[in-house]
Amino acid sequence: MAFVSLPPEIHARIIFYVPSILDLAALSQSCRALHSLCDMKTRERFYRMRVYPNDTSINETFGLLMGILKQRRLGYYVREIEQYWRPSSELPYIEKEEQRDLSTNEKNLIRVAVQRAGFVGPQESAIINMLMQNTTQGAHSIKSYSRSGIGPGRILGTFIAQALAAIIISVSPSLEALAIAQPFESHYRFYLDAEKWPRDSYVDHPLDRLLRRANADPANTPFLQNLRKVYMIVDEVRPVDDRRFYTYVDFTDCMTLFDHLPSIESIGSDALGEDENDNSRLVSGSSNISKIYLNHCALGTPYLAYVIQSSKALREFQYTIGGRGVLGGSSSLFNVKTFIKSICPHKDTLEVLDIDAESHIFYLGAFHEEEGLVDQVIDEITDFYRDEEDEKQEFLRSFWGNSGSLKDFRALKRLSLGIGFLLYFAKGVGETDEKREPVMLPDGLPKSLEYLCIRGYERGECEKWDAHIDALVAFYKSGLSKLKEIRGI
Repeated sequence: MAFVSLPPEIHARIIFYVPSILDLAALSQSCRALHSLCDMKTRERFYRMRVYPNDTSINETFGLLMGILKQRRLGYYVREIEQYWRPSSELPYIEKEEQRDLSTNEKNLIRVAVQRAGFVGPQESAIINMLMQNTTQGAHSIKSYSRSGIGPGRILGTFIAQALAAIIISVSPSLEALAIAQPFESHYRFYLDAEKWPRDSYVDHPLDRLLRRANADPANTPFLQNLRKVYMIVDEVRPVDDRRFYTYVDFTDCMTLFDHLPSIESIGSDALGEDENDNSRLVSGSSNISKIYLNHCALGTPYLAYVIQSSKALREFQYTIGGRGVLGGSSSLFNVKTFIKSICPHKDTLEVLDIDAESHIFYLGAFHEEEGLVDQVIDEITDFYRDEEDEKQEFLRSFWGNSGSLKDFRALKRLSLGIGFLLYFAKGVGETDEKREPVMLPDGLPKSLEYLCIRGYERGECEKWDAHIDALVAFYKSGLSKLKEIRGI
C-alpha cells in the first residue's frame, strides 16, 4: 500500500526503470491508477518489432517508427527487434522516386533521426529514400543479379527492411535483444582489396553500417548500450529454403558487429555451416561476448576455437551437431584435443559447457577405448602440424601450449558431454604431446559441478566405462560433492 500511495510522478519514474514486461504487467493489475500509467497495450505493440522485406511488414513497421519519432518515449518500449532476410545482391542501392506522402514536419523527423543514427552525405540520402518507399513492386531500377536468383523486389525489400531496423535501433535506447539475418553480402567482400575499395565505398546495407560503426566506438554511441542478446537468423538466405543442408553464413564476421558493445552477453545461431569466404576477423581475448550457443551446426574445431578464443571471459558454451547435411557430403571431425586446448583460457569463468558432437567423434567410442587407441587416433587426425606455415597453423600454435583437465575448470556448474569425451576431458591434455594417465571419473570432476549429463552411455558396452560410472554413482550417493543431478546413466 505504501507504493500505491506515492505521487503519480514518482510512480511514472519507477515504472520507467522496470526492465521486465512481465513485472510491469503484474504491477498494472494492482490498481487502476497504475494500470493507466503502465500503458500495457501500447507497450505490447512496441515491445517486439519484426521487419520482413514485404509490403505489409514494411508499412506496418514504418507506422511504428513514425509513432516513435513523434513520441520519443515510445522508443523506450522497444526491447526486441527481428529483421529477416540477408542481402543477396552484390549491387549498391539505386534511389527511386519517393512514394510516401508525408508532411514537411514528418519528413524533418525522419531526416533528423537518420542523421542522429550517424548517416551523412550520400548514405543519408539513400537511407531516407529507402524509408520513403511503401512497396517493393516495380523495382526495375535494381538489377536482379544475385547468387540466389532473387528478383529486384526482394532486393529492394531487404534494403528497406534494413533501413527501418537501423533507424528503429537508433531510437530504442532500451533494446535488449536483436535477431537478424547476416546484414551484409559476403560473397564479393572476400575478393575486394581493402585498400583499393575502402569499406565506405562498398558497404551500402544500412544495418551493417550502423552496427559496425556502433561496435567500433560504443562509448560515443547513444544506442545499443543495453543490448544483451543476439541471434543470427540463417534460414532466410535462399528464395526456396532447402532445409536439408546447413546454411553458410559468415558468423565470425557477424560477431564483430556486436563484440565490443558494453552490455552484450550472448550470441547464438542454428544450422550453420562454414562459409568458404569466412576470413575470421576475431581477435583473441577482445570480445565482450561471454555466452555462445551454436546448435545443429557443422563447424570445424579450428573454427570453434576462433570463436572461443575471442572471448575475454567465456561463461557458457553450447555446440551441437546434426539435423542437416553438408553439401558435398563431407564434414570435418570434432577434435577434442584442439577443443580442450582452445577453451583452457576460460578455466576460471566457464560455468556451462554443453557439447553434443558424438557423431563426429567416432574415435572416442567403446571399441577405441577398450583397445587403447584413443590417443593414437587423436594424434593422427590432429589439426596442428608444426611443419606447416599458414594462418590457420599460426593461430593453432598460439594456444597449442595450453594444458589442463576438466577438474581445472573451477567455475563449471553444468556439464553435458558424451561418455568418451567426458573421460578424455577428465584425463586432460598437456603442454606437449605426452600422454596423460587416466583418472577415475569422480576424481576428474571440478568441485563446483552441480549438474552432469552423460550422453551415449549404455551399460555393458564397455567395461572401462562401467567402472567409471560405478565409481561416479558411489561418489554421488556419498553426498561429498555439490552434484545435485546426474542424467544419462
